Amino acid sequence: MTELAPSDIASSAPRPGKRALGVLSLVGIFFFTVSGGPFGLEASVSSAGPGMTLLMIALVPIVFGVPNALVAAELSAAIPVNGGYYYWTKIALGSFPAFLFGIWNAIGAVLNLTLYPILLADYLATWLPDIARGKGWVILSLFNGGFVVDLHWIVTVAFVLPLVYLNYRGSKVVSDYSVGMMVLILAPFAILAVIGIYHAISSGIDVTSPFTIPGHSIHSSVAGALSVIVWLYLGFDGPSTVLGEVADARRTYTRALVISVPLIIAAYLLPTIAALGSGLHQGSPGDWVQGDFIVVGDILGGSWLKVLISVGSALSLIGLFAAILMVSTRIPRALAADSYLPRWLARDSKRFNTPVGALLTSGTIVVVLSAADFGSILRATVLLTLSSILLEFAAFLVLRWRYPWMRRPVRVPGGWPGAVLVVALPTAMAVYLAWSTAVNETATFVTSLAVALLGVALYPLCRRFVKAGRPDAEIDHSNVDLGPDRYAKPSSPEAGV
Repeated sequence: MTELAPSDIASSAPRPGKRALGVLSLVGIFFFTVSGGPFGLEASVSSAGPGMTLLMIALVPIVFGVPNALVAAELSAAIPVNGGYYYWTKIALGSFPAFLFGIWNAIGAVLNLTLYPILLADYLATWLPDIARGKGWVILSLFNGGFVVDLHWIVTVAFVLPLVYLNYRGSKVVSDYSVGMMVLILAPFAILAVIGIYHAISSGIDVTSPFTIPGHSIHSSVAGALSVIVWLYLGFDGPSTVLGEVADARRTYTRALVISVPLIIAAYLLPTIAALGSGLHQGSPGDWVQGDFIVVGDILGGSWLKVLISVGSALSLIGLFAAILMVSTRIPRALAADSYLPRWLARDSKRFNTPVGALLTSGTIVVVLSAADFGSILRATVLLTLSSILLEFAAFLVLRWRYPWMRRPVRVPGGWPGAVLVVALPTAMAVYLAWSTAVNETATFVTSLAVALLGVALYPLCRRFVKAGRPDAEIDHSNVDLGPDRYAKPSSPEAGV
C-alpha cells in the first residue's frame, strides 16, 4: 500500500472565490445525479410486479441508498476536495485502487451519459417518426446498422453540445438550471400523485396486486426489481467531486443530503403508487412499458397533465446529462493531474475554472458513441458502478482504521459496529445483484467483467508510458486534517481531531 502523508493529498480546489454552491444548488445536483424523476420504474413493474416494485422502492434506500449517502457524508465532510471519492480511495488504499476507481468511474460515466441523448432522440421519434434511428438522412451506416450517422444522430449532437457549453460555464450555472428543472419535473408528478392516490382509494384499487408477475418466482421478481431500482438509487456520492466548489462544504453537503434522500424516495414512491392506482394495465402488470407515466397522466388528468409529464421526461434527460457530466469530468481531470492520463485532460478554463479538457473529451466520446447501438454495454455499467462503490466502502473502513483521529465533522453513528453494518448491507445487495446477473444475464456480466479487467490492464501501461515517473499533482489540502497515523503516538486522545 502506498503511504501518503497529509502533504500528498490532492484536492484540485478551484481558485479562491469560486466556492459558489449552496444547499439548494447541491439538492438540484443530487436530484439529477441520483434520480431525475420516476421515469424508468415501468420496467420494474413489468419484470417484478406492482407489490414487489413498491417494496423495493422503500427497501433499497434503507439497505443501499442511505448507507451510501452516510459514507459519502462522513468522507466528504472529512476530505472536502474536488475529485471527491477518487482522493478518498487514493488516501486510504493507494494509487492502484484509486486508478481502478477512477477508470471504472470514467468509463461507466461516459457510457451512462451516452444513454440520455439517445433516449431523447428516441422519445422525439415517437412524435416525429423521421427522427427514428436509421430512418431519415442516413449519411453513413456500418456494421449492419450497428453504427449509423443519420438524423437521429444529428439530434443527439444538438442535445449534447449546448450542455457541454453549459458545463463549461461552471458548476453554479449547471446547478441553477438543475434546481429550475427539478421544480418543473416534480410539479406535475406531485399533481399526479394526489389525483392518482385519491383515485386508487375511491375506486378500491389494490396497488400492490399482484405482488409479483404471475408465474415468476420470488427470486426472479427480486432480481428484476433490483436491476432497475438499485440503478435508480446510485449517485449519492457523485456530488463529492465538486466539493471544492461548495461554500462551507462540510455543512452544505450534509444538509443537502438530508433534504435530497427523502425527496428522491418520495419522487419515486408516490408517483408509482398513483400510476398503479390509475387502473392502467390492472391485472396485467407485464404490459407496463417505458413511457407509461405519460399515459397515466392522460388517464388521470387529461391532455394537459400528459403534456406536462411529457415535457418533464425531456427535462429529466437534459438535467441528468448536465449534472452527471459535471460530476464525472472531475475524475478524468484528477487522473490526468496525477499523470495517469494525458495532461491536457487536466486543463482548466482560465475564464470559468472548469475542466475544459475533460469536458471536451467526454462530449466528443458521447457524440461518437451516440451513433452506435450498444445497449448491452450500457446495462453492464450497473455492475461497473457497483464495483467502484465497493472500493469506496473499503476506503471508508481503512480510513477509520488508519486515521482514527482524523477530523470528521460528520460520522456514521455506532462506532465500528455501525461502520461495518453501513457497508455490509449494500455490499450484500451488490453481491446478490452480481450473482443474479451472472446467472440470468450472462452476456451482461461478462461485459462488465471485461471492462473491469480492462481497467486492471491499463494501470501498468498508463504508469509506464503516460505517467513515466512524473509525480502526482500537488494541490490544496488546507481543509483536510488526517491527524496522526494510528501507529503514531498523539499527544492527547483529542490530537488531530
